[in-house]
Amino acid sequence: MDMTPRGLMLIEGDGMRWRLVGDVIAGHLIGKSVTVEGMIIGAAITAYYLAPAPETSPC
Repeated sequence: MDMTPRGLMLIEGDGMRWRLVGDVIAGHLIGKSVTVEGMIIGAAITAYYLAPAPETSPC
């Protein structure tokens, strides 16, 4: 996750970018891997849950 001139952006490993909107507090997660839950609308995710990603995948 990164802060850009357009606001918070979720940047995936393949380069896909999603603008994050919503009322979640995210400043402490900038520059970190995150888990996001929300609704996709166009190129934005209206996030209702945002947390640090687990260090290892459970799968």
